[in-house]
Amino acid sequence: MESLVTGEKDVIILKAGWAFRQKPLFKKWKKTWLVVSLGGNLKCFSSKRNSSPQKTWNLRQDLVIIKFGKQCRTLLPPPDVDCNCLFELHFTGGKKLSLCAKDIDSAKLWMQALTRAQSDRELPTPKYSRKNRTKEDELKEESLKQNERQTKLWYRFLCCGGSNQVKNFTTPRPPESKSSWT
Repeated sequence: MESLVTGEKDVIILKAGWAFRQKPLFKKWKKTWLVVSLGGNLKCFSSKRNSSPQKTWNLRQDLVIIKFGKQCRTLLPPPDVDCNCLFELHFTGGKKLSLCAKDIDSAKLWMQALTRAQSDRELPTPKYSRKNRTKEDELKEESLKQNERQTKLWYRFLCCGGSNQVKNFTTPRPPESKSSWT
């Protein structure tokens, strides 16, 4: 089973390939198989043939910023690799992932895949915020208000005899005076 077998959220793979990943403890660069999916996941595998990832990051929810090339001032690239091939991913909670591509062209492709996976995220928006209301939402809300008004009017008409004074169902009504039309 190859690492390209994906879960239900990882239907489309944006980029898969070898890159260097810096280990946090001893700061050594290790060659890693990375898979970036349109579902927003970045998965690291120890080899191309592994079926379970060593580490998975959710780019849509957790990625804060991506630094690229000379913006990664604290990183030294692996031997024989240009510093423009570096990229650093900063996640929520102060976590970061340091990666390096083998050449500048593949670094650009990695950056495109990472930014695409992150930027396709669905932003949480309040259901009834004024900015996001459509004409259909306004019509539904107005229809509900109108139904509520009609219900109140019918309630008053049936229970109160048309007066504005609401009477309780358990309280008997006073006898109505009979008038003659003579």
